[in-house]
Parts: sequence; C-alpha cells; structure tokens
Amino acid sequence: MKRYSFFTIILLLSAIFSYGVTGGDGTLSGKNVALLGDSMTWIGGDSCNVARGWSSHFRRLASPASVSVYARSGATWTNAPGTKIDTGAFYDVLHDDNVLYTQAVRLLLDVKSGICPAPDAVILYAGANDAWFADRRPGIFDSAEERAEGALPTGLFGSVVAVCRILQKEWPQARLVLVTPAQMVQAPAAVVERVSATIDSAGQALGIEVIRTDRYGPVKADEERRKPRRFTTDGIHTNPDGASALARFIIGELESSHRDTHN
Repeated sequence: MKRYSFFTIILLLSAIFSYGVTGGDGTLSGKNVALLGDSMTWIGGDSCNVARGWSSHFRRLASPASVSVYARSGATWTNAPGTKIDTGAFYDVLHDDNVLYTQAVRLLLDVKSGICPAPDAVILYAGANDAWFADRRPGIFDSAEERAEGALPTGLFGSVVAVCRILQKEWPQARLVLVTPAQMVQAPAAVVERVSATIDSAGQALGIEVIRTDRYGPVKADEERRKPRRFTTDGIHTNPDGASALARFIIGELESSHRDTHN
C-alpha cells in the first residue's frame, strides 16, 4: 500500500475542504452564469460586489467565469394583463412591465449582440413580490398556460413556463435552476408556500431543477420578526450574514442536485 507523508496528507485534506466550500465538483466553476430575479439578487449589484446580496458571495465561492445580472428590484414572475415587453425601460419598483419575461428577452438580445456570453447556467430567483403583492396580480394562481396569440400568460404557472421555454429553446444545453422565495415577514406563510409550490410545479413540468428556499433555506420568518433580526435588514432583504448563508445554501443545493443527476 502506498504511504503518504504527513505534509501530503495535509495538502489532500485542504483540497477536500476547499472542494466542499467552493463548489469544487465543478458544477459552476469556470462557467458563464446569468442571474434573473428580483431585489434579492439585485441588491448584490450588477458586478456582484455588494455584500448584502447573495450574488456577491455566490460569485466568490462558486468561482464562475462570469456572472451576468438581469435581476431588478420589484420584479415579478407573474405578468399583468397590460404587461408590455420593453427592454429599454428600467424599473426598480413593482410595475406591470417589470417582469422576468423582459429580463429573459434582454439576456437573449445581449448575447446576440455580444454584450455578454451565452450562459452555461441561468439561475432564476424570484417570487417574493408575487407573494407580497399577490393582490396586484389578480390572475396569479390561474394554472392555465393557454393565452391569446401574442399575449403573455397572466398566471404565475404560465409565466414561469413561458420564461423557461424561451431559455430552453435558445440554449437547450444550459442548466436552468428555479429558486423559490425565502420566508419573509411581509407576506403570509401560506401565500409564500403557494407561490413556491406553483413555481415548483412549473419546474417539474419542464424538468427543471427547483431549489425550495422557502422550506429549507436559512432565512426563517419567525426569526426575522424578532429584534435584532438575524439574517435580514427588514424582514425580507438579506444583510451580509444572511446573504452569505443564502449563497452557501444555494451552492450546496446546486452541488447536491449535480451529484444526484450524475450518480
């Protein structure tokens, strides 16, 4: 049996430790990643350099080759009846035109224009505003995918499916990941659960990975109702500790899913 020196063993243990922390199985290391979503991703900054956003810790720990951020504060999955796809408009609050479908179209156009590389993976993390402002999206829990020709679906299920389908059509080999909203103080737990379950159902229908942050993530509404809050600044948006914990949770789920798929 081959024997290793004490120094070699230490190096091997260090490599194993790094493997577990940084996504060393290579799931996203060296890959081009696009992020779509709402303020939970947007607060990390377009360059992923703001510590109170999970994307900043994700970029440092997962070591992707590039991260292209298309998330906007106030964005929803669910389209409104009057939603228009205007890729030149900018909104950072709730608005009928501030939806993930527009973010996906902007990503497609930017790749075609050479502004950013084609993604190897797209992480779509949204749903908080769908739960928080469910009354502003009256058809949110309509499960039908059908819609009039040229019109966007106005239900959450159909909206998720529509976005994922255009991404699948454009980049059939890209890894798509849906991340459900974390628990929050601003919306009833039952509504967050229903929004998350609907996103989960859409992902399952399309064969897309889903990370259930509402059930298994580090942010818990009961903890954030107490002062001082543990992981958020306001009951929903992460502080640096919460952002780091959230990033590590997402990376762990990505790695676990990758191992399950390849075993």
